[in-house]
Amino acid sequence: MFVHQSRLEYLLQPYHYVDAQHYQREVERLFLPAWHLVGTCGKLAQPGDFVTLELLDRPVLLRNIDGEIHAFLNVCAHRHCLLTHRPHGHDPTFRCQYHGWEYTKEGRTARIPDASCFRPFDRENARLEKFRVGTAGDLVFVALGDDAPSLEEYLGEYDAICRDAFAPPYRLARAWQYELSCNWKVPIENTLEAYHIPSVHPKTLKEHPSEENSEHTLGDACTTLTTPEPPSLARAMQNFLIRRLGLTPTNVYIHHHIHPNLVIIRMDVMRLVQVYIPTSPTTCRFQVLLYTPRGRSRGPLRFLVSRLLKRLVTWVARRIIEEDRGIFADQQRGLQSSVHPGALGTLEERLYVFHKWVLEQCDRPA
Repeated sequence: MFVHQSRLEYLLQPYHYVDAQHYQREVERLFLPAWHLVGTCGKLAQPGDFVTLELLDRPVLLRNIDGEIHAFLNVCAHRHCLLTHRPHGHDPTFRCQYHGWEYTKEGRTARIPDASCFRPFDRENARLEKFRVGTAGDLVFVALGDDAPSLEEYLGEYDAICRDAFAPPYRLARAWQYELSCNWKVPIENTLEAYHIPSVHPKTLKEHPSEENSEHTLGDACTTLTTPEPPSLARAMQNFLIRRLGLTPTNVYIHHHIHPNLVIIRMDVMRLVQVYIPTSPTTCRFQVLLYTPRGRSRGPLRFLVSRLLKRLVTWVARRIIEEDRGIFADQQRGLQSSVHPGALGTLEERLYVFHKWVLEQCDRPA
């Protein structure tokens, strides 16, 4: 059942999706105090493995050093060059690509070629800027701000969910990244409501769940949808495959949104995590990690079943993502020209909670 039984006020106005000043306030109030999903432990499994990314206009470097994951501003203290421009890779030595300055896991300078040229040397002011790192299951998070709580405190009840959902028997199957021509809130609002399903997903998802089969949990900074998967031939097939992997089907779809930009979807056949990183008032980066089960049993049958399930789930998930992507630019274009206040039905009540939270955070004292 829905929590609200009547139409809700549309709190955000079109300028909240295009205004540069409001965008900057969102970055400062919503994103800098937050933890951000930036990668997976599997991509940083061995000492020397590294990953780079852009996060809120900051180049970030994640690196496995002596078996621990560390995060740094990807800028050398010598002449301000990126330590590396490669998106990922392996290098046993932590050094800058330009002049070979080497660093420790604390970000201090280690070996410096021709170090005598720099005497007297101020090592304290030549340290790399470090960011805090945390993990939950296979997921790696980074906090850019010093005033953010611990990752466990930030995720709250979802910390245990992440540690369980993104861990064996589920393993990373695919990862996608898209640059979207829309404000970051546009795709989040899309994933928070099922009202668009008959129009946008007529063949893949077909119908949205009824109110009788929808349980909305509305928190101060998070919301959840729980609904049973409807009986179908596809569900019967997925249950057969799940059992062959030694797992027990639940036939439940659970969708979590942790404000501002972390979405987690749990089903028997997959675990999906989505993040939406703002890159400008009218653009954002959309990242998706898809996990599928490998099963608890062993043998050739388990291998074949897990491979088949991975292919099927990946194909369906990719198709649904592409269907949604097709509407985002039009939504943004409409926002830039709209003269309407907007309206929210009870199906869209999770948007109301999100809108309310955005405005409360942006209007609070700095």
